[in-house]
Amino acid sequence: MKKYFLFLLLSVFFINSAISQRKTQNIKWFSIAAKAGIGNSILFNKDISADKNVNLNYLTLSQSYGGRFTFTFGDNLGFGTEILFSSFGQKYDIKNNNDTNLKNLKFKSIDFIPFFRYTGNNSAYVEIGAKFSSVNSIAETNSNSLAVVRNNLINSYETKFTSPVFGFGIAIYKTDRIDINLGARFAYSLTDISPDKTFNIVDDNFYTPDYQENATSNPFSAQAIFEVNYFFAFWGDASCGRGRLMLFN
Repeated sequence: MKKYFLFLLLSVFFINSAISQRKTQNIKWFSIAAKAGIGNSILFNKDISADKNVNLNYLTLSQSYGGRFTFTFGDNLGFGTEILFSSFGQKYDIKNNNDTNLKNLKFKSIDFIPFFRYTGNNSAYVEIGAKFSSVNSIAETNSNSLAVVRNNLINSYETKFTSPVFGFGIAIYKTDRIDINLGARFAYSLTDISPDKTFNIVDDNFYTPDYQENATSNPFSAQAIFEVNYFFAFWGDASCGRGRLMLFN
């Protein structure tokens, strides 16, 4: 609840900034961007983390790529939407007696992200948003042949989840029409993606935990972000109150 309140509070701040800026700046910019991200992902679960026979790899790969549309008031405040194709997961090092199984759990999703972004006069930016993810595939691999590979994992997980998003960065190259940005972005799911407590991902015939998993499973990701932003049009308000959309040649 506190996280939702914080997101709402920050959203109100950005909207108020937009209203204030609108009174002093009449030009609105339209831009599109191509972007990609790479970093780590963690599937937080207190019960599995407390299991002495299971070690989580906190550097499991996460990736994303896609596009963005942004509407910017003046030079500073923008809001828009992104559509990203993402992959994330969790690697487990599982011990059983003197044997080991390296398990790799991998998710693929399509993410829709509405966001607010504030860019300072020094070209640095900070952004907040909400990521609405739809999982379209889940797969696992195991290094030990005793572990059972389950092909219907998508039926054991919640396929839609929501994550607050926070990011920051700076333009490393900038012209009147093109920005090349380098930044970082963090996301943490508020949704328990493993609501079926009769299912435990590490219970796979190779290893059988001696506890009932009751904790939530919440994906986290931290990525370095690279994006190329292109301003293709602007809306200018005339002194008479009429506006006009103008495309760049």
